[in-house]
Amino acid sequence: MVNEQNMELIVRHLGFLQYDTVPTFNHGGEIWCLWNPINIEVNVISKENRAIHYHVIEKVNNKQFILLAIYAHAQEKNKDSFCQHLKQLNNSINLPWCIMDDFNEMLCSSDKVEGVPLTIFRTRRLNDFLNHTRSSDANVQGRVFTWKKILRGQLIYKNLDRVIFREDYAQLFPLYLVSNGPFTCRDHAFVLLNTELAHPTRWGTNFKYQHS
Repeated sequence: MVNEQNMELIVRHLGFLQYDTVPTFNHGGEIWCLWNPINIEVNVISKENRAIHYHVIEKVNNKQFILLAIYAHAQEKNKDSFCQHLKQLNNSINLPWCIMDDFNEMLCSSDKVEGVPLTIFRTRRLNDFLNHTRSSDANVQGRVFTWKKILRGQLIYKNLDRVIFREDYAQLFPLYLVSNGPFTCRDHAFVLLNTELAHPTRWGTNFKYQHS
């Protein structure tokens, strides 16, 4: 619901020099991916209705990886087909792979506070995806939850937005930092990835993912 002119103002205010988006599709949120190009080269490989694929090169050490920013379906009827699509992508990506996403899924009971408790069935899809792709959910420093909303009089928190590392990516960037931003005017917070925690914060290593 943000027009192009206001989007550019917001991006500059956040301190990022470049950004890319996928517009709203079928009442889904818009994806924003923001970065600073000083130490990295970012090339768009392809775009889908709910995903952007990037080839990223860190200029200093020539490390290369594929970054996928996604906004998965919230409707149960579409979840399995989208997850299967990601599994197929896993078979075709030969470079280290990282996903910054709203998977619209949770891993365990601690990913939700208040409301109807999570069952094992509700966590199976994301756990199955991680096992299938040999991936892991990145550790987060600071704020845990990325979504909140008042439903039926209860304030509910969920961890829906996350960074997922495939095994090869985790080996490439073992020193990383993932943090979640504050809640502002939306029900989702942004996710920030810094690939080199051991070094002083460099503009070029920072990625921010948000869907709005």
